[in-house]
Amino acid sequence: MDDTIIITFANQKGGVGKTTLCAVFANYLVKKGCPVLIVDCDAQQSIKERRKNDLLVYEGQDVKLPYDVVSFDITKTDQLLVFIENLKHSRGIVLIDSPGTLDLQGLVILLCSSDFIVCPFHYDRTTVPSTVEFIGMLERIRAEMGNRMSGQLILIPNRQDPRVGKKNELALWEQTREAFSNYGIVTPKIAVRADMERFSTISDLDNQLEIVSPAFDIIYKAIFGTIEPLTN
Repeated sequence: MDDTIIITFANQKGGVGKTTLCAVFANYLVKKGCPVLIVDCDAQQSIKERRKNDLLVYEGQDVKLPYDVVSFDITKTDQLLVFIENLKHSRGIVLIDSPGTLDLQGLVILLCSSDFIVCPFHYDRTTVPSTVEFIGMLERIRAEMGNRMSGQLILIPNRQDPRVGKKNELALWEQTREAFSNYGIVTPKIAVRADMERFSTISDLDNQLEIVSPAFDIIYKAIFGTIEPLTN
């Protein structure tokens, strides 16, 4: 691929699986033949630290890394625009794990520079209002920035337990899905599974891609218009 596509994983609500899905999506894209770069902008630097720990597991072995992982502090707004401009020359898919807050000027710059904004969330009484707040912020930015913000919103219902939810709650969650679909694409649910509790930045873990593929195929198709791999 000749173009650069910037995809930012964002939601100020913690515990929705933003970082894990960002890393697992990188593994999914590699399987599809896509060149990938992860930029860890979260204060906890979870993906960057995971890469360090993954390398320790393979210490002394000749390991071919599937993609690079770099970090950047988006509070350094004077350097952020230059950094993003450099990213646009990387020719591949750039995945950004953003900080879990709405109170950063750098986050606005990041979102305005993104081609896609992926927002994981839970269907519950805590996360849905938080996600509504995030969507509202995006809409305010769009109204202010106009054509300068063109990123498509994709929402992922993550860590869903089919055993949880009374009849009235299930009806409310379906209404929530319909409401969210007015603002972006809502993917199929990703079930809560033990296989999704950890991730690797060097190899995909057993069963993970099978779990996430229905949701990730939707994102991939939004990017490329097909679910066929870039390379065979």
